[in-house]
Amino acid sequence: MKNRWLINIFLLLVVLSISLFLFLKPTQTKQTKQFEVSTLSLGDFDVVKIEFPSRAPVIFKKNNDNWDMLEPIKGRADQFLVQKIISIVATSSSEKLPSNDLAKYGLDKPAVKLKLIHKGLEEEFVFGTYNSVTEDQYLLFKGSVYLISGAYSESASIQPIELIDKSPLSRAEQIKEFDFSRLEQWQSKHLKLTRNKDEWKANEGNSFKQDEMAEWFDMAWVKNQARSVEKFSLDLRVPYKSFDIRTVDGKKITFLRVQESPETQLFRVDEGLLYHFGSDIGFTMMNPPVEKPKN
Repeated sequence: MKNRWLINIFLLLVVLSISLFLFLKPTQTKQTKQFEVSTLSLGDFDVVKIEFPSRAPVIFKKNNDNWDMLEPIKGRADQFLVQKIISIVATSSSEKLPSNDLAKYGLDKPAVKLKLIHKGLEEEFVFGTYNSVTEDQYLLFKGSVYLISGAYSESASIQPIELIDKSPLSRAEQIKEFDFSRLEQWQSKHLKLTRNKDEWKANEGNSFKQDEMAEWFDMAWVKNQARSVEKFSLDLRVPYKSFDIRTVDGKKITFLRVQESPETQLFRVDEGLLYHFGSDIGFTMMNPPVEKPKN
């Protein structure tokens, strides 16, 4: 009996000793060294060119702090997606390898080349294959090979039409007037709405509440984005109904109502693009909260 007690006491002391050791042992955090891919800044460039081995390149150019797509489609670019692509300049990598065996990393036949250009000076980022263990992608930049997230080349490889801004109006287009008078529901009222410093006015015979008009404009035209956008060859033989929007700098933007149901399709004439909206929000876009006063 005495021996059993001694064994139990010994085991208890062992457990307490191990617990105390683990408690007092300093925590060691493994820190992986990170290598900056570049020291460049997002605002250093005004042209972005994306090259592929088997399809046409995609080219963006900055215009008054906003990105436009020049090739293969002309139009306003999705600002967020372009920024996401060029944010590669700020990424880092846990690996920095020599570039003496490009074939090993698939960099001899790159999947994508990203060229960032400013005043003729070009910085080239070359994307290779993916690491089978980490699923990160090999990148060649300035003679070194890095291992980075594949999100950058995936964003750059999106189909060009998906890189077009889905907002029917750009942030730079400050709206002064809507002319809905050619739409059949407003022909009798000859509806025109004017905006001056967020105060709305309508032509004679039409009334509305300022707060409702502000809410309509914000929901239907400021924050509203199309489901999709496409290049569209307009059939000039079809008498589409249309409406105009004028900006504070005198620009006229004409939309043709190509379809109302089962979805609303609006063709922006100056861009040659067809915007697809749900039928409900499409109806709202062309029907502001205006009422004819009672006699």
